[in-house]
Amino acid sequence: METNLKENYLEKIEEIKNIINKYDLDFNQEDNETIEEIKSFALKVLMLGVFNAGKSTLLNKFLNDTKFLKVNSEAETAVPCELKYSTDEKTLIHKTNGKIIRELKDYNVRAEEGAGIEYLEKFLDIKKLKDLGDIILVDMPGLDSSNDAHEEAINKYISAGAYYILLTDPENGGIKDSTGKFLNKILKYPDQFSVLLTKTDLSSKEHCEDVINDLKDQFREKNLDIFIGQTKRGDYRDFERILENIEYNNIFKNIYRDRILDIINLKASYLTTILKNKDLDVSEIEENIRINEENFIEIEKKIEKEKEKFNNNQIKNEIVEEFRNRLNSHFSEFKSAAKKGEGAFNSKAKNIASAELNPIIESILKQKVEYLIQDLQDFALDLPQGDFSSLSIDLEVKIDNFQIFTDTLKGIFKAMLIPIPFLDLFMVAREIFKSKERREEENEELEESVRGAISEVANSVIPQVTKIVDSTKLKVFDTLNKKCKNEQEEIDKILKELIEKKKEEEEEFQKSVTDLENDIAKLKSLEL
Repeated sequence: METNLKENYLEKIEEIKNIINKYDLDFNQEDNETIEEIKSFALKVLMLGVFNAGKSTLLNKFLNDTKFLKVNSEAETAVPCELKYSTDEKTLIHKTNGKIIRELKDYNVRAEEGAGIEYLEKFLDIKKLKDLGDIILVDMPGLDSSNDAHEEAINKYISAGAYYILLTDPENGGIKDSTGKFLNKILKYPDQFSVLLTKTDLSSKEHCEDVINDLKDQFREKNLDIFIGQTKRGDYRDFERILENIEYNNIFKNIYRDRILDIINLKASYLTTILKNKDLDVSEIEENIRINEENFIEIEKKIEKEKEKFNNNQIKNEIVEEFRNRLNSHFSEFKSAAKKGEGAFNSKAKNIASAELNPIIESILKQKVEYLIQDLQDFALDLPQGDFSSLSIDLEVKIDNFQIFTDTLKGIFKAMLIPIPFLDLFMVAREIFKSKERREEENEELEESVRGAISEVANSVIPQVTKIVDSTKLKVFDTLNKKCKNEQEEIDKILKELIEKKKEEEEEFQKSVTDLENDIAKLKSLEL
């Protein structure tokens, strides 16, 4: 398990800084936030599973400590607990209001006690934690909890990106429905996921093999090759094997490579702006500044128009209608559940809705944002160039900048944390479950009631979907306006500083052209 790519990226960042500082350029706030993220990056390994799957037991055995994680079979552990190395043993409680409290008498936090706590940090003087370096083990709440706080915590960690280890007891028969709804999100990152069968010494070898084969079949249907290991009392070698084989560098690269490339490309474009304006006289550069300002004003107006056209209600209706169609595709499952009673129907509704809704929201919003970005890009390319050849050169510079500008914007959706819907337990169409025996005989009437219940399920998510669409619109257009303003200010600053240099150091500036061209080439040749 190599973890040296982080240091390599920090060295590249220092190279970039040394180059751009020569031209009075520096990293902006967004760049600095990315750099700070990289400096503090640690890969979180989430221990996932239903309650009593053996998560805490396994961690206790692995760390040779039976006291730091309380083991129980109740749905009590209400918050994630991050395990970190330190000679100063302590527990930090991170509250949802941002406050941090030191010390906790008992790691085990019941749901009612966990209200207002976001997560725990437990620092232990254990060599195995020290040896993990930039890898942090996280004991998560049970996936089968009906507690909204548990589900929210799990979703937040999953969305942030990490490595996932799913623990399952073979006596449970593999992956439960309550686990499946989270699994759909995790399997977006198949290289960051493994499965461990726990307590295999309490089941027959044949039964364990059957469970493993069933799991392999499930993953094979999705064209995934997932490692499935086994643990038993005193034997956690497969867990160690998973930790040793985590591809830290690949995961780190997937998170940060494109963001650093964006920084490189943007800084290279600024240096190119200087290079392409170097032969112009002061009045021509001033004219380019004026055109640059006018073009950005037009872009800002265009953004405002697009904001007005971004129809929240229409998008919400598209999402709900597609959700309704997906629910109807599970009609036979709903019908079978309805025959079993209210509890079975509501449980099935929640599991199906949780698995189907978020991909629909993500797909439709992504499509809308991509269309918006393409429209802005086309608009930028059609901006007037001016009458002079020197301004045509300048426009090419501006187009280059807008190209990078719009390419960067394409990453907005990817980087944005879209709130994942937390679905309350559905309580719909109670009349379906009255006189169950009679309705089983009256199949047509049962089907009609199930269709009505499915419609209620679809309509029940409208408030959540509305909130998500509104939030996404706000984030997208705020980011667009911020990017536009930052680009204008940066390019204006570059050109105005260029004027000062031309006025004061014309001869010296001309001699620096070769150095400038070499530095542009250096930036573009940096390998990540």
